[in-house]
Amino acid sequence: MRVDTFNDIPALEAAWRSEYEGCEGMQNFLNAQQNYPVLRGVQTNLYKCFLPQAWRLGAQKGVAGFLHPEGIYDDPKGGQLRVSVYPRLRAHFQFQNEKGLFPIGNRNKFSINLYATTAASIGFSNIANLFMPQTIDGCYVLSDKPVGGIKNDQDDWNLEGHPDRLLQINEELLELFSRLYDNEGTPSLEARLPALHAIQLIMVLDKFAAQPIRLGDLQNEYLSTVMFDETYAQRDGTIERNTQFPKDSSQWVLSGPHFYVGNPLYNTPKAICDTHKAYDNLDLLTLPDDYLPRTNYIPACDAQEYAKRTPRVTWTESGEDEPRKVTDYYRLALRAMISIGGEKGLVPSLVPKDVAHTNGVRTYCFNSSDLLIRVSGAAYSLIYDFMMKLSGRTNLHQSIEEYALPDFVETAHHLSARVMSLSALTTSYSDFWQSCYTTDLNIQRWSRDLPQLSQDFFANLTPEWQRNCALRTDYSRRQALVEIDVLVAQALGLTLEELLTIYRVQFPVMRQYEADTWYDQNGRIIFTPSKGLVGVGLPRTARKADLKNGFVFDVDSPEWTSGDCTDQAIGWDDVKHLQTGTVSVTFDDYTRSDEGERRTVTWQAPFIKPDREDDYKVAWSFFVQDKESA
Repeated sequence: MRVDTFNDIPALEAAWRSEYEGCEGMQNFLNAQQNYPVLRGVQTNLYKCFLPQAWRLGAQKGVAGFLHPEGIYDDPKGGQLRVSVYPRLRAHFQFQNEKGLFPIGNRNKFSINLYATTAASIGFSNIANLFMPQTIDGCYVLSDKPVGGIKNDQDDWNLEGHPDRLLQINEELLELFSRLYDNEGTPSLEARLPALHAIQLIMVLDKFAAQPIRLGDLQNEYLSTVMFDETYAQRDGTIERNTQFPKDSSQWVLSGPHFYVGNPLYNTPKAICDTHKAYDNLDLLTLPDDYLPRTNYIPACDAQEYAKRTPRVTWTESGEDEPRKVTDYYRLALRAMISIGGEKGLVPSLVPKDVAHTNGVRTYCFNSSDLLIRVSGAAYSLIYDFMMKLSGRTNLHQSIEEYALPDFVETAHHLSARVMSLSALTTSYSDFWQSCYTTDLNIQRWSRDLPQLSQDFFANLTPEWQRNCALRTDYSRRQALVEIDVLVAQALGLTLEELLTIYRVQFPVMRQYEADTWYDQNGRIIFTPSKGLVGVGLPRTARKADLKNGFVFDVDSPEWTSGDCTDQAIGWDDVKHLQTGTVSVTFDDYTRSDEGERRTVTWQAPFIKPDREDDYKVAWSFFVQDKESA
């Protein structure tokens, strides 16, 4: 076709060849190591080529300023370039484009960088999480206020500067970053640069680095895999797209939206699942004991071939001749994509045997249940998520293997009780529960005594799994995660103030959701602004569309003055004042069958909004006292 076109338009071939030669010539020139030796091994682009040019052409005392993307600071292959960058760097001010300063997408990052033309000792000013340039000036002004987070109390991006946000990076800090985020033995000048928001967080990183063991040190005790590539596994006939309720666990192919932090049954795909939003949130209070959610993929080959294509662990169990399949183990699953700007970036859950997954998920198999619970507890915590957010990574890969692994010597029973009760939601976990149960679970207590928390929950746990072994209410599950955060922080040697700083500074979306999520007396969420819990609770204001979709509302309270609700839509604003009585909604639920069923959810007034920072303080004191009295 090209030849015919050239024959028809003689001048076109010369123009095409000229353009092609220019593009190829420029690409070869920019990629030539003899022209840009400091860019060896990295993905070359135009702005990177300007850096060594500025250093070469500038006067001895000259300074070059660049506005460029953040790639040179977080590229795993960019170590050699950073060896040349850090000695010349004098200031690095990192921005997120949430204020739309440039037409590049609101979550993209870029930075103002000031370079000297000659290398010197390491020392540069660093400010992260900027949204507008005026914040830089504010970081050079003294202040007696506490340092703010990424968002302020009004849920706006924080534009206020503070001197504690101005970090002076030296070689000692680069060596700390290298130990935390890079392969063992990586020189300090090759270290990747985390987005540290405030000077107070440096001490947290010091404590992480001081831990003697990382998960990666236990190489023969676990296996990590992404299992089936979503594209290639369909091409080679391993799996096929077919949204349905699986017949058993072996027919379930796990996807990222299925699970959330500590919750393996977070969502089920809708019967027609054609977008990333076509999922329904699951009500753990009413799920059958043997429930399995819909799967978007099922095995496309026979069971024998499917088993042959399933990865196997690297160890052999006692008395066996060959390694088992990864699906013969309970595993820690994590979403492969990291949402740095979301409520949680790191999304882990403990998943049952027999379940496969695509490469949107990474799983970890362990050769002992104790190690599975220990790593799962750490991964569930805000602390591990904090480390992930600092790294700026958007893809998980095997990054959690770089993180310190806490040793819960004195608090292992506290951690086990909470991880097990969060995870073991159905009969699929019966073996896991039975093998991990000890009587230590029965002497556990909540750190708070509230109506929303059953005070005899732990005392009623049994050696054999039954549905009341699982935490099912929204409030009790939140409380367990709060207490896991405290247990992990204490195991790592953090202080309470450091835990609070991590929460305030690095988790603005979570704080926003917590500030307006309300629970009833039984621990059910009645209202939340969370984008991950669409359909949970009431909408903020009444929606007439709910009536068209078959929703029927009812309010049974002496304080209700708006009459019969039969043909009336109800929103949170209509009922949040109630101190007595109940609110209910009846609707068609398709999460348990394709035919659907009518189901009613009822909320008991009055409604409460917990304070996570206060909960941290109470739980901290509770576990400190427990340790002292042991």
